[in-house]
Amino acid sequence: MKQFFSRAVCLLLAAVLCFLTGCSRGREDTGAGYLFTVTLPDDPGCLDPQFTEDPEALMLLTNMTEGLLRLDADGTLVLGEAESYTVSDDGLVYTFTLRDDCCWFAKGMDIDRPMRVTARDYVFAFRRLVDPAMRSPYAERFLALHNAKAIHEGRMDAQKLGVSAPDAVTVVIELDYRDPELPLLLAQTYAAPCNEEFFRETNGRYGLDEDTVLCNGPFYLSQWAYDAYSSGNFLTFRKNRLYHDIDNVYPSSLRYNIQHTRAQAEQDFADGTADILMTDHFPKAYLDDKRYEVQAIRGETLGLIFNFENTNLQNAALREALAAGIDRSALAPLLTEDVEIASGVIPPSIRLLGRSYRELCADEPLADPYDPVHAAQLFDTAAAELELNTMNTMQIMVSSSIADTDALLAICHEWQQIFGYYIGIETVSPDEYDRRLAAGEYALALYAVRPTRESCLGALEAYTEDGRYLGITSEELRALTNQLRTAPDAAASVALYGDAERALLSAHRFIPLFYKNSYLVTTSGNTDIAFHAAPLSADLRPAKHF
Repeated sequence: MKQFFSRAVCLLLAAVLCFLTGCSRGREDTGAGYLFTVTLPDDPGCLDPQFTEDPEALMLLTNMTEGLLRLDADGTLVLGEAESYTVSDDGLVYTFTLRDDCCWFAKGMDIDRPMRVTARDYVFAFRRLVDPAMRSPYAERFLALHNAKAIHEGRMDAQKLGVSAPDAVTVVIELDYRDPELPLLLAQTYAAPCNEEFFRETNGRYGLDEDTVLCNGPFYLSQWAYDAYSSGNFLTFRKNRLYHDIDNVYPSSLRYNIQHTRAQAEQDFADGTADILMTDHFPKAYLDDKRYEVQAIRGETLGLIFNFENTNLQNAALREALAAGIDRSALAPLLTEDVEIASGVIPPSIRLLGRSYRELCADEPLADPYDPVHAAQLFDTAAAELELNTMNTMQIMVSSSIADTDALLAICHEWQQIFGYYIGIETVSPDEYDRRLAAGEYALALYAVRPTRESCLGALEAYTEDGRYLGITSEELRALTNQLRTAPDAAASVALYGDAERALLSAHRFIPLFYKNSYLVTTSGNTDIAFHAAPLSADLRPAKHF
């Protein structure tokens, strides 16, 4: 009996130990169940997918919404809420079949009485996108949809849009002309569905607080603490148990703390308050520390922009002279791994036909060749037209997040040799850079252009969206991209993208200098975070913590 009792005690102790350690070991084995914390540099304005374009909101929407298609960790298009789809032979009709297990969820909803996402939710979302009354910043991206142009111009009712729902699980999208970009557009956050009944019940407050947000992605918004006068704002997301792919969502929760500057957000990570840092700042200290993992994407193009309020810089010959006076071949030895020489517009991260677009279309012939004699002649012409006596008061404004100012100094010294005038460099903090850029308190600036999405057309569109700084209008870009939108396939568009790059650069409103990295930095125990550069975001559904 004593032997039996001892054996029973041992078995009981083993079971208890197994239970106590098994949970921990199971979590360590799978990396699931962790609360990930991220610090954002500002409050999101609103979480209306069809309307918001502020970067903080886009980071959040990545994890709380899903459209018909989505991008996986390496940027490949995969099925989202669509179970399947077909495309007509002429490329003008897309027919999507929804999964039967896609649901809406929000704080306080009954998980046992799920509200299904239906095809009508997609119809309403696309009508919102193109309806001029909604003022969506994304409307022009969907002008290929049947009747979208007439609707957006106010000549037709939104009900006439070529997006229909023959039944609850079928979405039919009709186009006026082929648009090879459409599948990628459907994977963006602004192509997420919108439930009309819920939208109207919010009485104009859709997406402005935790009670007016409806989620269909891997996480739902459970708390949004906002006070305009507080420094402790935050948002909390929890795993959406009704999400159709819940088995592949690993974190239990996400918390986004809000700071008011990028510097404060980066300090949060340095202090251990946040698990993840997304930054454009070259993270040298973390690269050399084995406690951290760093992902880099060469996803933006750095170049010189000009303040066109400055009469001298309105002169096209002067800007062309500056472009022709840049010897890119002399800059490479001065660069860190943060950047590489750029002669084009589209950065290396953008892929086409399974490869970097820059491998398909070399950028070296795109920019003005280094020609100091021609540059001097152009400068003399501009100086005579402007009665120019000096340029020594002009400076290039640079954010301190840029590590490669030695290369800029080399450019300035070369200009001094050619023109006889020295244009200096003024380095300011990232937040001061943003403030002065918005206020127009600069002459020249080193400016980063980030694609609106991970495609060549998205890279070109960024030059329109940044038109305030680049002096490029949507009408000018539309003339360049009309052919691109109607290209029969991706292969036929390679040369057309090169032509569009040349046309953009020929005006010398933007002079490309470097392709730059964006970074995701995590502690070494956090893995499998899907990092995207366009827009800058982290998809945390596959994230694991060990």
